[in-house]
Amino acid sequence: MEIPRRKKHCSIIMHKNKILAVGINRFKTHPLAVKHGYLFGEVHSELDAFLKCDRRDGLELWNFRFNSFGQMRISRPCPKCMPWCGKVFDRICYTMDDGIHEFDMNIMSGTA
Repeated sequence: MEIPRRKKHCSIIMHKNKILAVGINRFKTHPLAVKHGYLFGEVHSELDAFLKCDRRDGLELWNFRFNSFGQMRISRPCPKCMPWCGKVFDRICYTMDDGIHEFDMNIMSGTA
């Protein structure tokens, strides 16, 4: 809850149940944020975590977002993040108002 933004969005990258990197939405810019078309080139939590992660295989992405009352909210990767996240992560989980959901990776591969 200490994230200094109204939308408290956090991404965790894991490999074999071990946390490798944690990222949050940041007001700072990055060339990859500009490349992916993020508004004002600001870094989304998924990219922030990925930039901190040395490993590039067997990764899981866990996204969390909470409102100012500590309630879970929708944290599914946005349309700018999802294309590259679908290529990088083997599993993507995210919060919704009713709990944690898992993205169907078959949709990304076209096998659904």
